Amino acid sequence: MELFALMVNSREAAIDDVIGFMDGLALKTECTSERVIQNAFYSGYECDTTVNNVFTYGLDGKVFLAALNFPGSWADGSLCVRFLNSIRRRIGHYKICLDQGFPQSGDAWNISVGPMNERSARRLHPGMCEYMLRVSNVCTSLRQSSKWGMRALQASFPRCKKCLPSDFKQRRLVLESIILTHNFRTDIVGRNQIKAVFDLEYGRYVNLAGYDRIGRYYLRPEDFNSDSDDNI
Repeated sequence: MELFALMVNSREAAIDDVIGFMDGLALKTECTSERVIQNAFYSGYECDTTVNNVFTYGLDGKVFLAALNFPGSWADGSLCVRFLNSIRRRIGHYKICLDQGFPQSGDAWNISVGPMNERSARRLHPGMCEYMLRVSNVCTSLRQSSKWGMRALQASFPRCKKCLPSDFKQRRLVLESIILTHNFRTDIVGRNQIKAVFDLEYGRYVNLAGYDRIGRYYLRPEDFNSDSDDNI
């Protein structure tokens, strides 16, 4: 974990305790004749029967924390609340970078970090605005790593695109097999975008060329010089 934190810090000096990147993934599953179970696994957002999962990727591109096989009707935030204590026991004083769909306050404070939304940015004290937005933009950049991890997982395993079994135990075996095979492949082959981006050579190129494709999503202090919530 200390090595992962040092790798993040070497790329983003404002962050010194992040060791992973979390994101949720909804996968389609077969319908079941059990009404209660079918109702729980039906997602109104996806308009389909789904199973919700949360994956945390390390700096080596492998999944080191995962919550599998939860009902599709549960949002990422409500799902994450159920295993916050388990995350705290495993990562100690380190933190996980995630997006705005996950909790960052309350029980999740000092465990998760992520970008703030525009409404919160408008309420910042002028003396703290520049610093807080700079940290928020760093988190916006870091959380892109979870998208690379999800892409590596789904692109390498077409099974994710087909409906998973309706049986709970069979579905869990399929999901565990995908994750373990992904980790094995990442470890043996060694080619992974997360690992490449946090390599020191890549960092030198970014610093020299000013290469930042997601800079347009950053929050800028001049855009939040009022505490009004208009036009949000």
